[in-house]
Amino acid sequence: MSFVVGRPHYMADRHCGYCKGTKNDHYALDSQKEKADKAFFASSSESIFIGSTVELMDCQHYDELMNQGFRRSGKFLYKPDQLRSCCRMYTIRTDLSYLKVNKQQRKILNRFIRAIGPENENENNSKSHKNQEKYDLKSLLEAEKNSTRFHTTYEPSMFTKEKFELYKKYQISVHNDKPNEVSEKSFERFLCETPFLEPEEEGTPEQWKSLQDWTKKLDPQRSNHIPKESRRIGPTHECYYLDDKLIAVSILDFLPSGVSSIYFIWDPDYAHLSLGTVSGLREILMCNELQLGYYYLGYYIDDCPKMNYKSKFGGEILDLTNEVYVPLTTVKPWLDKGRYFSIGNKNDSQPIGEPDIDNNGKPISFESSRFFGKECINSAELIYGNTHTEEVAKAAKKTLTSKYDVLLGNSRGYFNLPDVVPGITPLWKILQMFESGVLSDEFTVHIAQGQTIQPYKLGQLNGVGRQVVVDCIRLFGLDKVKQAIILV
Repeated sequence: MSFVVGRPHYMADRHCGYCKGTKNDHYALDSQKEKADKAFFASSSESIFIGSTVELMDCQHYDELMNQGFRRSGKFLYKPDQLRSCCRMYTIRTDLSYLKVNKQQRKILNRFIRAIGPENENENNSKSHKNQEKYDLKSLLEAEKNSTRFHTTYEPSMFTKEKFELYKKYQISVHNDKPNEVSEKSFERFLCETPFLEPEEEGTPEQWKSLQDWTKKLDPQRSNHIPKESRRIGPTHECYYLDDKLIAVSILDFLPSGVSSIYFIWDPDYAHLSLGTVSGLREILMCNELQLGYYYLGYYIDDCPKMNYKSKFGGEILDLTNEVYVPLTTVKPWLDKGRYFSIGNKNDSQPIGEPDIDNNGKPISFESSRFFGKECINSAELIYGNTHTEEVAKAAKKTLTSKYDVLLGNSRGYFNLPDVVPGITPLWKILQMFESGVLSDEFTVHIAQGQTIQPYKLGQLNGVGRQVVVDCIRLFGLDKVKQAIILV
């Protein structure tokens, strides 16, 4: 089994890394704010996540989990509670068809292209090139191909002293971390450790060869598609060198459906080169030229300047409620003031309950959805802003507890998931699984206690044990739990 996961935790932190807990209007729905205003108080803002430690998974599992709204930090897997967290964090992905290079990005390209050219040319012609905007994305690749000063190398997700020193310099200068807070251990845990299988971590010589100097091997007369057996799948560091000095590291996961950007660190001495923008453009180009699929930019937060820059790369964001990727341009008006969005048909005017979701990490495109070509609205208020949805969930929980001995928590706590959370399997569907026999006393799960892994039938577990299994099914989906080892 290649999915070894810990018990889900529900975690709240008043110190949000994005809004710093400063939002007065931090509500997912307008009705939440109205209720707080009428009660003459406003509940405090919190950054809330549901997460688990993952000791082992393969890249296919993570690809699916990412398309269920998860992200990973080292070996920790997490997703936000979109209804209760202070910031709405949406999975965003893009490709070259969505990218419209703007004036600012073009200027950044010009500056970078001049910077990696011959030193004497850069010095003598910098004034004549100033403010010119003749370069395009292909010019970036051509400049890199011809540069003798700039190159990148791809390598496994591993610790080196050189990368750590750059990380420390970046965290202190850009994120104002204190020097004693930036340790080798924290760097290794955050950006080097992974839960992936050893062959995926190490890769093969053919995979690394397919990536090294890919810009220098482009042939416009030939397809640059990488054969499946030579395609890199796994965690990767791309190191940027200028005049043999490490100036940036891009931390990436190469996955079946595309390339996921985890983090990007750069030397503050080269801030004028806007390397973060350069890396984003390069990586979108790489996905296109090598036919790798989508470029995943992490989370998008519309009302956070630290995160909404990602909209400049275009793309589509994941509607967790409907398991549909929707173009950012379509949903942008619904994200005003950081509200939660869930696309719906305009004809939906009455309160509706939580929709059925597959929760298998295979969302569909907007063009393939039932919403395409229809007049659409934001239906989040209709689904989550009414008492009907909560009542249905509470009734299902009551039956699961009394009839099937699933000891679901009655209050928010470290091990208790809320009754209603966008993007996880609804409680009414869990109840349906029990009543239809999909889940029964004979349902088998593998549980690890210490060094011992043992299969258990659901009927052998007490109420708490059943809760752990049900929470995992709600969070990860039934199919993944069938393949999982659950750590307790």
